[in-house]
Amino acid sequence: MENKKRSPITVIVFAVLIGFLVIALLNGTVRPTQALVAKESLAPGTLLIADLVELRSIPAGGVPNDALRSIDELAGKMLTVGRAPGDFITTSVLGETAASGIPSQLEPGHVALAVRVTLASGVAGLIREGQTVTILGMLTPDVVQNAFSTNELPVNLLLPTPMQGASPVTGAVIPAVAPTPSATATPQPLQAPLARIAITGVKVLLVPQTFRYQELPPDADSNEQMFASSMSNSSQSGSVIVLDVPTAPVEIVPGLSVNPATLLAALDEYGKLHLALEPSTGLELSEVLTLNLGELYESLNEDK
Repeated sequence: MENKKRSPITVIVFAVLIGFLVIALLNGTVRPTQALVAKESLAPGTLLIADLVELRSIPAGGVPNDALRSIDELAGKMLTVGRAPGDFITTSVLGETAASGIPSQLEPGHVALAVRVTLASGVAGLIREGQTVTILGMLTPDVVQNAFSTNELPVNLLLPTPMQGASPVTGAVIPAVAPTPSATATPQPLQAPLARIAITGVKVLLVPQTFRYQELPPDADSNEQMFASSMSNSSQSGSVIVLDVPTAPVEIVPGLSVNPATLLAALDEYGKLHLALEPSTGLELSEVLTLNLGELYESLNEDK
């Protein structure tokens, strides 16, 4: 049986087809396209304008899918992640300005409230937008006394009511000496710092980029990494975060209901706040107890 010879036309057709496929692939990968890149180092929170970016021709295969390709797309956008010179401006590193974004996230009966935090009270900068936190409030006796102290009391509260009587010598009516009040033992509540969960399920709306925890490699030496390290160190002194707080009254202790927004504002000004990051499934509390450090100290020393 004789072997059939392959037609040279078939080989030529396959070669031409493969050539067209290679040209199409290279054209899609190497073909220059324009994309927006940072013209200089840009810090998180920078409101982008045309002077801070530039259009650069780059091979299509090296441009991210979400890269911005027109300056018109920058309107009202700000950076949520820092950019080095030449870095792409992508939708994943952009956010709306705080003024236009936060009000739209608030439900009826809720307000945005900013509170002061430190690395210790702010979960070491691990909190992010969209998470929920439990707020623990703390008060000390000296803070309460300073907040409610007065310079002087009304005279009628300081002096006892005088009693009148007749002088045995002249018969003139003179004020009698007020009787000395008898001492009565009255139990006083223990004056000690108090801590209690104030409210749970509070949504985080905004965390400044400079306060966020950033893990840096031990051999970080680039300008961008050193810039991130300096921002992380600057947060040691504290920052503020914005919370979504309901205004409907909640019962703090039996018979005492307060507005959560008013409560958090008062604790932020006169007391202390600590944030506790809640699990993604939420936090359920069967009972909330107030911790009195003085009573705790006495209890721990009863057996000594």
